[in-house]
Amino acid sequence: MEPVRTCVGCRQRANPSDLLRVIVLNGTVEPDPKAQKPGRGAWLHPNSACLKLAIDRKAFGRAFRFAGAIQVTALTKYVEQAETMLATK
Repeated sequence: MEPVRTCVGCRQRANPSDLLRVIVLNGTVEPDPKAQKPGRGAWLHPNSACLKLAIDRKAFGRAFRFAGAIQVTALTKYVEQAETMLATK
């Protein structure tokens, strides 16, 4: 049985294979598609709807226990690219 993780955006439970692990590094949320980078991670469906929900709910700050401002530019670009690749298939 595969473990279950919760998306920080929509709060739905899913298999890790359906979610994208993200980490915070120097105040920037970065994607960790191979789920191998060290540090505290959070899980997110790799789509813009869940990303927007996570940003609006300020979920990344809580998930990472990070008090400062968090930049999501790198993650936003990654999610946009992932959605573009899925749309072209």
